[in-house]
Amino acid sequence: MYKQGEPNLWTGRLDSETDPKKFRHFQTVTFEDLSKLEKSSMPSGVGILGYAVDKGVALNKGRIGAKEGPDAIKQAFAGLPDLNQCEILVDYGNVYHDHEELIDTQKEFAMLAAKSIANHRQTFLLGGGHDIAYAQYLATRKVYPTQSIGVINIDAHFDTRAEQQSTSGTSFRQILEEDENTDYLVLGIAQGGNTQSLFDYAKEKKIDYVFADELLSHVSPTIKDMIERFVHEHDVIMFTICMDVIDSAFAPGVSAPAVLGLYPHTVLELAKRIIPSDKVSSVSIAEMNPTYDADNRTAKLVANLVHHFLK
Repeated sequence: MYKQGEPNLWTGRLDSETDPKKFRHFQTVTFEDLSKLEKSSMPSGVGILGYAVDKGVALNKGRIGAKEGPDAIKQAFAGLPDLNQCEILVDYGNVYHDHEELIDTQKEFAMLAAKSIANHRQTFLLGGGHDIAYAQYLATRKVYPTQSIGVINIDAHFDTRAEQQSTSGTSFRQILEEDENTDYLVLGIAQGGNTQSLFDYAKEKKIDYVFADELLSHVSPTIKDMIERFVHEHDVIMFTICMDVIDSAFAPGVSAPAVLGLYPHTVLELAKRIIPSDKVSSVSIAEMNPTYDADNRTAKLVANLVHHFLK
């Protein structure tokens, strides 16, 4: 079920009503009905769409609450300074789960997300469970039907479980099994968060991955080269971040809190190798769970990641 954006989420400190250099995002955001959006001849600006769904988390036996994530992130983002000085920023609202099957909600979200991807230079998809990634893939493939897609996931988990239905732990297996013109790179894998069968599947499917403990002190030249080569080898990059990759000291409000997780600045450093590429059509950030957040710490962290990712 799709609902348009809610202006009452977008509030913040008012420094000026006339000087754009003092504006914050709540002063420049606009709202549109994505279901009625016509295709633009020239993509521009930024679109934001929320995936207010945690059904996939429940199916994956995780702790629920991530469906409240998109609104919490938007509220935290609203008060940050608009350093782009009034470039187009559109909140398209959220998609909610009201279908019998999760896959139908993913398809609904994909149809709408594809419109944003086609109309904007950047599209941010805010979760919600990491089943958002399969919906993001469907949207990407709709916009780019023949191009090779490189999927980059900053995550503690492979999320390649073999299940009979979509869950927050199956997205990337679904993508790889359905589409031979895709490849998968995972950054931040936790050795204690994945079974041997998932490592075996990674070997079978030639999934590239980097362990979290290889990223704790710095991002080495070897890893930087791996990322840049992966971006270079694909026509389109689908970029996604699962917030459970970040240590719970910094991100307590997630579906599965991390032990020995990454530092936020490491995630930023990795993203700097990905975001600037024009091949990046969309960015999704998943598993922000306000139910378990402390002082809005995780919501603010996601908001600041989006803020840094703006081109």
